[in-house]
Amino acid sequence: MVKKYVAATALALVCTTSWAQEPQDSIESVDKYLNLKEVVIKGGLPHTRLKGNAMVTRVDGTALASAGTLGDLLVKVPGMTGTDEAPEVLGKGTPLIYINGRKMRDDSELKRLRSEDIRDVEVINNPGAQYDAQIRAVVRIRTKKLKGEGLGLNATLSNERDLRYDFDRPQVKLGANYRKDGVDVFGQVYFYHQDYRQYSTIEDKTMTDVKTFYQHGPYTMTWKYNQLNYSAGVNWQLNENHSMGARIDLTHRPKSGTNQVIYDEDVIENDVKIDHLYSHQTSKESKPLGILTNTYYNGKVGKLGIDFNFDFMKGGTDTNRENVELSQIQNDYVLSKSGTNSHLYAAKLVLSYPIWKGSLDAGTEMSFVKRNNTYWIDKATIANTDADIKENNIAAFAEYGCDFGKWGQASAGLRYEHTLLDYDDASNNDYLHRSMDEWFPTASYAVTLGKIQAGLSYSLKTERPSFFAMNDAVTYISRYTLQAGNSQLKNERIRDLTLNLAWKWINLSASYEHTNNAIIQWTEINTAQKDATLVKHRNLDKPIKTLSAYLSLTPHVGIWSLNATLGVEKQDLYLDVEGPHNHQYRVYCNKPTYTVNAFNTFALKHGWQFDANVMFHSNGNSYIFYNDTYSLRLGLIVQKSFLKDRSLIARVGVLDCLQRHHVNEVCDLGYNWFKQTNRYSTHKLVTTLIYRFNATRSKYKGTGAGRDVQARMGS
Repeated sequence: MVKKYVAATALALVCTTSWAQEPQDSIESVDKYLNLKEVVIKGGLPHTRLKGNAMVTRVDGTALASAGTLGDLLVKVPGMTGTDEAPEVLGKGTPLIYINGRKMRDDSELKRLRSEDIRDVEVINNPGAQYDAQIRAVVRIRTKKLKGEGLGLNATLSNERDLRYDFDRPQVKLGANYRKDGVDVFGQVYFYHQDYRQYSTIEDKTMTDVKTFYQHGPYTMTWKYNQLNYSAGVNWQLNENHSMGARIDLTHRPKSGTNQVIYDEDVIENDVKIDHLYSHQTSKESKPLGILTNTYYNGKVGKLGIDFNFDFMKGGTDTNRENVELSQIQNDYVLSKSGTNSHLYAAKLVLSYPIWKGSLDAGTEMSFVKRNNTYWIDKATIANTDADIKENNIAAFAEYGCDFGKWGQASAGLRYEHTLLDYDDASNNDYLHRSMDEWFPTASYAVTLGKIQAGLSYSLKTERPSFFAMNDAVTYISRYTLQAGNSQLKNERIRDLTLNLAWKWINLSASYEHTNNAIIQWTEINTAQKDATLVKHRNLDKPIKTLSAYLSLTPHVGIWSLNATLGVEKQDLYLDVEGPHNHQYRVYCNKPTYTVNAFNTFALKHGWQFDANVMFHSNGNSYIFYNDTYSLRLGLIVQKSFLKDRSLIARVGVLDCLQRHHVNEVCDLGYNWFKQTNRYSTHKLVTTLIYRFNATRSKYKGTGAGRDVQARMGS
């Protein structure tokens, strides 16, 4: 009786703490008492809780723990959507993802990490001043801190069998971890075969005062390569106040990857067929050994907290491309080569100190990038390029958060960023020097109103163009289509106001965004090559105003758990365009899009589990494009755990059962009208086998630096 009373009292104390405290800390406290007193009780903590401007979802001990891979898990977390290979934060797009404080550097980690290893997921839909001003959403993932020392091993074998196009994507992961007396050594080898295919139909109509030029036909793209990822590191926990470590990630492709693009289209001028173009482009892409290292120190001296990270990144690609064009007018054989080589040095320091009723966080983040872009083509009408790009980013930030008790919690922050860009194309004598100094304020307020948790946040963000988008070099697609970047692009400016509400298992997130200088792709007539269109990056000359609201529901009844999302997003945008004979008209881009996701999990006896997942996305506008169809994905998955300790897991599922994952992009620019109908290889049979032996989790605490620049280096 005494044992039960002590454990129940501990749970009551935990459940009555401030909602702003992270729920996983509460769960750990309960676990300590339960392990000590050897009793079993059930708590009533909600799976998703509001913490300021973030939603924290507990995974461990819930149906989400058996979601599959990290990618499978993230699309089911309240506040998120997308696919297992490209998760998104609702209304915010692709997030910056951290795993135990370390930036996720490679998208393959979405498949390498398993959901049963995850402790909780924190979705921040309006990040503060500590994050780069380009970061519009952050997802922080924390793994379970498994007990014990010694050697742990794990192995995962999986395969994705495409049921529509008949090909496989096998994956193998082998990992080891050894922990002893505060020293933690870990390593992993991961192999996967990438086979991506897209089948589309393209319609492109260009209209001038004297003629209408129309192209129509299928477009197919396949992208295949084998890749090996190696990771290793060490963490040294000196004592409870000091830890340090180092990690290295290597990326290797045993041989060149192959990318094939095929155009097969009719060319019609003024309703008369003048040509049939068959273009077969084959690219061989090789990658030298990619290196990314991170070293860190995390500690506390007195009341001063210190978090320091230093990163080095090196990578590049070399591409040889052959383009065979068969035409009724003239056959052609075009050769081109391109290459990139990049180096990054980055450092980040965050200091924290308690002041009055809160804490002051201040620090700096610096990144220094050197990149070389080369492009060569054997056509005299298109210029070669040899461009050197240098970009230095230096930032300083400060943020203060204060707890006013029952009156709520407030924070305010300011970030300063200095960006220096030099672009020098020796082949074309093009030179650009750009120096920018920008300030980015953030503010948030959170309060508990009865049983409702509420948080309101504001931020000013930016979006810098990728290095590819700033490359002025003209890339040859076909004799009728060319592509180029724009070194004169301005940065986007985004003002964001977000409201979060939570009550029991119901969460609401609503946002208003005002975007200036939106970066888009625009089609124009290429004067250097007759009848060819040039697709080029540019800034939109008017703001985009967007309203969004998403309701998340996470009830649990008996064996059934539901993670559902209902959402709507509407932008206010129109384009004033001009067609032939100076005909001017307005194109409205304001049709709303609706999202309905329902992830159903049924936990049965003897280790059986059944999932039925539905994801629906309606037609509607996004920037200057209109999607004129809906997307519906149905996935059915069955899972079984074996052995006494459930260390062996078998999982089988069929994805996109109805084969209705479609995206059709339509764009009206006046003199040019474009439509691309896309069908993806998402109808799959997925099989996975997982075995773990005495697994222990790495304690690596590195957070990394210069993460936004790392992402742009790959763009």
